Amino acid sequence: MRKKPWFYLFILALSVLMAVFTRLTMAPRIEEFYLFPDAPFWIFLQALLSIYVLDTLNRRWLAQGRTASGASYYFWLMLVGAAGSLVLMRGLGLLLLLLPGTQTSNFEWYEVVRSSFADLVLYLIISSVYLPFLYQQHAATAQTALEALQKEAAHARLLALQQHVDPHFLFNNLNILSALIEPDNAAARNYVGHLANLYRYLVRTRQQEVVPMTEELAFAHDYQYLLSKRFGVAYQFEEDLRVTPQELKGLLLPPGVLQELLTNAVKHNLASRAQPLRVRLVISAEALTLHNNRQPRPQPMEGERSGLAGLRARFALLTDRPVTVARTPEAFSVTLPLLPALALPDYATPAD
Repeated sequence: MRKKPWFYLFILALSVLMAVFTRLTMAPRIEEFYLFPDAPFWIFLQALLSIYVLDTLNRRWLAQGRTASGASYYFWLMLVGAAGSLVLMRGLGLLLLLLPGTQTSNFEWYEVVRSSFADLVLYLIISSVYLPFLYQQHAATAQTALEALQKEAAHARLLALQQHVDPHFLFNNLNILSALIEPDNAAARNYVGHLANLYRYLVRTRQQEVVPMTEELAFAHDYQYLLSKRFGVAYQFEEDLRVTPQELKGLLLPPGVLQELLTNAVKHNLASRAQPLRVRLVISAEALTLHNNRQPRPQPMEGERSGLAGLRARFALLTDRPVTVARTPEAFSVTLPLLPALALPDYATPAD
């Protein structure tokens, strides 16, 4: 992690103070006080090595997916860093003894314990100063990432709204159209009914962060009905529900994501009666997965990457579980994490 020059100046000043303090404790009278000129340098070097060990551990742990939050992360970082620093300092001490012209000495256990204890105390002082700095860096990075995700999610919601005519206007006119259809025309009434349900859902959930899975699934059924009436058997939909109806009510997700996934499948694939596009929805207690066979259009359409980026941003604000995409020459699938109702962040409000 890159540090500013003032940080190194601070560590250097702290090294000088520690060197002076050490000599003061060893000299009860002023006549016995003497500060070796190279003492602050060696303490400064040891402090930099301790910081290097902490930085290395921090980078590896973050790369492994650990979350830098909570006191336990920094406690274990300090503990493991202490062992690493001691091993590194003892190893460097042995190397210095092996250099040509270095005065050799007998290895006494008390001398090893004394020097190790001194190294440990120095490490604890340095780490107690550096770990708050590291925590501040993590907090700033997390805040920047959160602001970026909020901006991306807001942009995705804005695009979703811009893609539709005002739902209130359409919904009101659909009700009028339904009243004008002759009573014996059941097919037309059903079509208008499903279309009205779809826009009623959009009106009701446009300001919601999350909705129950049952409501989103009902919305998807209306959307699939409209597609099947428009394209016939060119699109075939299947569902695999691996939860009970009661469990389904306790699962949440952002509204409209199933429409985005279905639209993405229709938009980027060819479909016909001879070669239908098969879309399969799998819902478990942990995740929702939409599969479809790949039948790419001759000229790929724009928008798939931005749509998936918007989905990732919306889910990242609600859970640390990622949206995953699997793509092969034959198939395409997107897996979305589902949120238990009790696991919501404070700012996320489900639909009434």
